[in-house]
Amino acid sequence: MQFFDRASVESALPLSLCLELCEAAFALQSAGQVQQSLRDLIRSDDGRIMGNMPAFISEGRYEGFGVKSVLVDFTRASDRQSHEGCVLLYDTKVNHGMVCVDAGIITELRTAAASAWATHLLAPESASKLAILGAGVQARRHLKAMLNIRPIQEVTVWSRTHDHAEQFAKWCRKETGILVSVAATPAQAVQNAEIVCMVTASRSPILYPDMLPECCHINAVGASALGFQELSPDVYAVTDWFLDGRDAAWNASQCLREAREKGVIALDQAGKEIGEIHVHGGWQSSRQRTLFKSVGLAVLDLVFAREVVLRHREINQPERRNMQSSETV
Repeated sequence: MQFFDRASVESALPLSLCLELCEAAFALQSAGQVQQSLRDLIRSDDGRIMGNMPAFISEGRYEGFGVKSVLVDFTRASDRQSHEGCVLLYDTKVNHGMVCVDAGIITELRTAAASAWATHLLAPESASKLAILGAGVQARRHLKAMLNIRPIQEVTVWSRTHDHAEQFAKWCRKETGILVSVAATPAQAVQNAEIVCMVTASRSPILYPDMLPECCHINAVGASALGFQELSPDVYAVTDWFLDGRDAAWNASQCLREAREKGVIALDQAGKEIGEIHVHGGWQSSRQRTLFKSVGLAVLDLVFAREVVLRHREINQPERRNMQSSETV
């Protein structure tokens, strides 16, 4: 069985390609070409969560079975990743066997790229003011992703731990040359933002409607399981909102469920999937604020992982052909 580690994944998937893969995965999702079970979670007494996400893509470049299995631990030691696990790909066209791909880096890349793709579709092209709530790995990934698709000039960060926000600001100045302002509160962070990225492990709402500018786009990706929540349910009343996948989001999003319970979302309102913009050809906004609520989809993990395998195969094929040619001389 082949194994593709973190370095192999990153070398195969530049950010520009990750955006294309998100477009493809969301289109597969909304065109009904994916079978995927709801995420199966097992929780330990110390707060860790193990999630399993199987799926089958029925046709195309990424056709086949696969499953992502990952352990999420937000209380990890500093030298460990918050997401550790693997994406297993079955019936691969490489050696006709099973392949294992590092799920931690796949999760990092596809989560930020999904937000970037949604921002590309929903945010004004001129949007240049970015607020990031959270200062961990996904904050860094999201910053790089937003810089890739919008002319970001101002960045504000907030974190529950002030030192983490300061560390992020220092990293940002070094990596991008952009000066980052550290906000004392979420409200201060988003007050002038045109794009808001929420990447925390919060267990209670930190963003409310009265904090929002009149025009902005929000990516809410940090709360991807019940028991976690970044958004007040009332945010859905003041935004034109999209989901990565309807079944997955309604199963895993605390804020969505509470919005329905409070009557903010009608009982018969299931929401729009971001992939439907591609499948159905555009959309018309009814509000100046947009929201992308993402909980993570297995189809994204499979598309990203299979692309890693395919890219490495394409790189290695010339070497194999040269070896075969030399053997016949």
